[in-house]
Amino acid sequence: MLDISFACYQRFLHFPVCRGLVRCVLLAALWLVPCSAAAQVGTVQYAHTYPLLHSHYSVYRAVTSSLQDMEYVAPPSHATEARSLVFDSVASLMYPLDKEHLEPEHRPSSGGLEHIDTTFVRFEDASFVETRVLPFVVSYLGRVRGNLPDFGWHLDGEERTYLGFRVMKATAKVDTAHIEAWFTPDIPVPAGPGLYGGLPGLILMVTNSTIGEVYAAESVTMDVLARAVMQPTRGPEVSEREYARTKVESIEGDRRFWESQLREIEEGKQVWIKRGSQ
Repeated sequence: MLDISFACYQRFLHFPVCRGLVRCVLLAALWLVPCSAAAQVGTVQYAHTYPLLHSHYSVYRAVTSSLQDMEYVAPPSHATEARSLVFDSVASLMYPLDKEHLEPEHRPSSGGLEHIDTTFVRFEDASFVETRVLPFVVSYLGRVRGNLPDFGWHLDGEERTYLGFRVMKATAKVDTAHIEAWFTPDIPVPAGPGLYGGLPGLILMVTNSTIGEVYAAESVTMDVLARAVMQPTRGPEVSEREYARTKVESIEGDRRFWESQLREIEEGKQVWIKRGSQ
């Protein structure tokens, strides 16, 4: 169900496993890696599989099923897209591979509740700036500024080999989410895909089994930056609380839109579905 990323994850599980150092010794040893991290620059290509969180599809289905020229198609549960992560010793930037061709507000939304377009992370203070899109009746594009989640990573000494790199396992629980990450101390930067990070090495794979999300690295290129590691600038900057309020309002507006369309159909009126830029 999880397409490319999940298949890659399954293959990954077949690599040989060895166990070793206890958590405290392992963390100390890893963080004492020489300051070669300052010279770490590179690009990672990930396959990102994520759940599509659909909104008000019961009403949407009733509307589309009532129109003679439209046929309801059940939405997929997950989607997979290619994303790039560029990093240096100070920060990282993740973006879709079509970044050069489409601005965030014009990207296909795949029917999802929201789309995380570009994520910038600064390592020193564990802060992020993320461009998010709400593809509803009135599309919304904003830059959310905040601090990375406190994962409280646990390392148990488990090791494997992935893409030719030695990787180590870290697990975390954030609220109800169970997260498993594999990072490589061979690239000692605390970077990772999306908002996952904070480990003593680059994260090459993350699985959030609670929501069915997988980031699986497909290639790593060192000493090459695909683009500058800079903060996104499009859209108004808002706090996480302000964005959450806008998201709730957008969902409610979307619900009202589809309900009004259904009422007009039931009253025998001609309906023309015109929705923002979704």
